[in-house]
Amino acid sequence: MKVLGLLIVMVGFFRHVDAQFPRVCTNDASLESKVCCPIPKGFTEPCGGPGRGQCANTPDPTVEDPAWKYAYQVDDRRHWPMVFFNRTCACEGNFSGHDCTKCTWGYRGPDCNIKQPPAVRRNIRDLSAQEKKTLQRYFDRAKNTTSDFVYALEFRDNIRGSEDFANVSVWDFFVAAHYYASRATTPPFNTGICKTEEDCSLDFAHEGAGFPTWHRAYLLEFDRAVQEVNNDPDWTLPYWDWGAAEDNQCDICTNEYVGANDADGNLDSRSVFASWGTICAHLIPFDVATHRNHTRPCNVTEVLGKLKRNPGKADTDSLGESMSRLPLATEVDFALRFPTYVTPPYSRTSNCSFRNLLEGFRRHQHRQVPAYHNIRQRYTGLWSSHHA
Repeated sequence: MKVLGLLIVMVGFFRHVDAQFPRVCTNDASLESKVCCPIPKGFTEPCGGPGRGQCANTPDPTVEDPAWKYAYQVDDRRHWPMVFFNRTCACEGNFSGHDCTKCTWGYRGPDCNIKQPPAVRRNIRDLSAQEKKTLQRYFDRAKNTTSDFVYALEFRDNIRGSEDFANVSVWDFFVAAHYYASRATTPPFNTGICKTEEDCSLDFAHEGAGFPTWHRAYLLEFDRAVQEVNNDPDWTLPYWDWGAAEDNQCDICTNEYVGANDADGNLDSRSVFASWGTICAHLIPFDVATHRNHTRPCNVTEVLGKLKRNPGKADTDSLGESMSRLPLATEVDFALRFPTYVTPPYSRTSNCSFRNLLEGFRRHQHRQVPAYHNIRQRYTGLWSSHHA
């Protein structure tokens, strides 16, 4: 289920309604009709009309599996985005986006017919002093610019109208979108199915064959969003080569890059990121999270505190010694030895699976040890440059 569901959500996120919802489609009339086919500015027909896009039934590539949990049948993400909209824009040619005003990846221009030169991701450590400042400024502007998309504060069955959708910044939209795809499940409050963690284990963005492709598509959309906010169509997110980090510790956790932190994880007040607030934090343990976290969507209007980062300070007792450092070069080489991309049962329990090793679930003496993606993500919390 996770494999297919994950890929379906990926398609829905980036072809039809781009994860949560365009503000223009959250008026009462659109929600009631389940039609998200806006008339773009400068056009007279929904989706731009012939030659650009048309309003059509939303394709549903979901393949049902009798083994799927009941939780899937009441999850808002099922058959995405059919629970919310069953008619969306079908864009023609190289046009894309919820209203067909954007170009599909690799093209640009007013008619989306100009082939874009290949973008190059640079090592963040190779950026000049000015480029580092630009990176910080671009990120901060994305954090403080309101997105054209809004986020649902209630499950579909409980949504009364446009008042149950909240504005979110461009940066936080991506935070919330990743959270929405990967949170355990989103059943309506009255189902009562979230009695154990296993009941609600429905991550649509991880632990399946689509893990790398979902995140790659996500990064392309992140690139585009930062480009648009900063009016810089050639900007690309730099990558962090953590495999080359000295002593296998964070070498960009400084004010020059993403902000230095003290022993408690608080960012240096001189860092541009020190004032950033956080949203959509996972609540742990599960019994504490059940009522609020598993029966309601994330409240994007609730700032949960300042951004914190404490590289190498994860709970090594429960997560393993490897959480105290970045992955070793030998561990990366070990993963690259596996020629098989994914193996049955296509989950975190797969053996000899490159995807499973890449994501961070490797088998070692009959037990799971988080590694690679999960080590890096939990080690520092530097999501964007890590995934680049």
